[in-house]
Amino acid sequence: MENANSELLSGVYQLSRTGMQAIQDVLPKVDQPALREELLEQYSDYKTAADQSEQALMQEGTVPKDVGPIAKAVMWGAVQMQTLTDTSADKVAEIMINGTTKGIIDLTRHTEACKDADPQNLRYANAFIANEQRHIDNLKAFLTG
Repeated sequence: MENANSELLSGVYQLSRTGMQAIQDVLPKVDQPALREELLEQYSDYKTAADQSEQALMQEGTVPKDVGPIAKAVMWGAVQMQTLTDTSADKVAEIMINGTTKGIIDLTRHTEACKDADPQNLRYANAFIANEQRHIDNLKAFLTG
């Protein structure tokens, strides 16, 4: 059970930290106030989840692993390439929707693999997934065609 808890909480932590990094990379390219506000809200949610999962991991006796420098550089490079000629709200929303969807898939796999984790941690992971879906739904408003 302890291993499943650590694995599940690590999944939430990694996804949160990755999301925070993605928003930091894309935010300088965002001019539209409403999209900026949505991304800042999503960042705040990621920060809260990262802090909570980090604290829970420490209570489990596990030191959380941050996103590595290579992964950060790859993500930054991908954002730069994808926004090289288009920094519209539509493009930024597309990038964020794709990344958030990938995160949902990854955490869903963690949740399925950790079925024997503490029910409270499973609820926490599922609530995180639901919140991610809410952000996707909010970002859809910025897709123009």
